[in-house]
Amino acid sequence: MLLNLNKKKWSDGLCLKTFEHHSESNKEMLKKMADLAKSYVKAVEEEQDTPLEKRAVANVGKQDAKKHLEYSLNELMSDNVIQCLGTMLDTVAF
Repeated sequence: MLLNLNKKKWSDGLCLKTFEHHSESNKEMLKKMADLAKSYVKAVEEEQDTPLEKRAVANVGKQDAKKHLEYSLNELMSDNVIQCLGTMLDTVAF
């Protein structure tokens, strides 16, 4: 019985964030993505300068900007799609 205490309900996905909170999170995510894009360009330029033998060792311990950029993009798009569909659903249903 206690396991069901913090369990999500099916209707939790339909709850929308406030528009102010949503726009602030979008701004933060876009700033983060801009920084990641700059670091990705920098990494590509460094990769072109390094010889083939040293490329594998050169990236050890560094953040992979391409993967983080892709993850941030997917998260931003899914949040915006969910917010948009939830808003449309609220407009039609209520």
